[in-house]
Amino acid sequence: MKKRQLIVSTVVLFVLIGALGFRERYSAPATPSQPKLAPARKAAPLNLKPPPAGLYWVDGPQNAWSFIDHAVIGDDWASLEPKRDDFSGPGWKAIDEALEAFPEYSYRLRIFMGRDAPGWVKDIGGGCIDISQPASGISACVPRFWTEEYLDEYEELMAEIARRYDDEPQILDVVNSACTTIWAEPFIRAGDDEESNRRLWEHGLNEESDSYCLTRSTEDMAALFEETRISLATHVKWQIMVEDGTELSWVKERSLLDDLRAELGEQLVIQNNGLGGDEGCDEGAEDMWCWLSSIEPPKGMQAEGDAKLALDGYSIEDVIARASELGGCFVEHNQFGTDPSIARRLDSMLKANC
Repeated sequence: MKKRQLIVSTVVLFVLIGALGFRERYSAPATPSQPKLAPARKAAPLNLKPPPAGLYWVDGPQNAWSFIDHAVIGDDWASLEPKRDDFSGPGWKAIDEALEAFPEYSYRLRIFMGRDAPGWVKDIGGGCIDISQPASGISACVPRFWTEEYLDEYEELMAEIARRYDDEPQILDVVNSACTTIWAEPFIRAGDDEESNRRLWEHGLNEESDSYCLTRSTEDMAALFEETRISLATHVKWQIMVEDGTELSWVKERSLLDDLRAELGEQLVIQNNGLGGDEGCDEGAEDMWCWLSSIEPPKGMQAEGDAKLALDGYSIEDVIARASELGGCFVEHNQFGTDPSIARRLDSMLKANC
């Protein structure tokens, strides 16, 4: 009898332990003060598409210079999902037409969020926040991208993109622009506009919520795409919202990027969107350019605008040379000079890096 009671007691004990474990693993949905954990990372994919490499037309494929066979395509969130759960916007047709019209091309898919999010997304969490970015001269109302509801909706959009294009061999990578304001620049907020940055901070954007947005959105995408890479843009310093203004930190940005690269490996493409003709890694420096130079591919750059390059006395050829020195696999721009033989050589030079 005592032996039977001991067995029953042991069974009850294991049941209770199991129940506690179940509650720990499957707790109630997270509250705003307790963000939900990002999904567990799946095993590293073994069937990734080729890495992005070479010269990239930044505004879509061109009928020029057949040796350039890469381009950036995309649209804004509003053109894909004009209403919640309504994936019938005209942007899908534009993407499909580019794939069909230029079957020899490989693409980066960049969907603009931030100011280009649909109105229903901007209403999430209490409404969008007005900001101005002096460097661009653009003012806009941007969504609260650090909130759970926003990130849930972004995840749903990425799931739809993955459903349509993960097995599409022409689309090599998809840009993560979830946590952005004016451009697809996830580490830039409102520049040096103090009032705009103050409003962002007052409504909940700070180092913790910003880091959570960047980490969760990248991990969500990596979990959704089996074959497609994820692209994330760097900046010279992360603009972090703090109570008395902004903190500019490359050290914290590097730490976040190192963690994501260590977790996701070569599925994560790293790029910078502002390479000029004189940028590079100075000996002994510990800045973003030296970090870019030190990491493994895939990695690449987008060139500065032509007006800025001309003002500084540089050309797109200078930019591509700097990119190659940094180990870059690709350069995005709207033109690649006037001599196709030079452009072909530069294209081959970048592709050789990867």
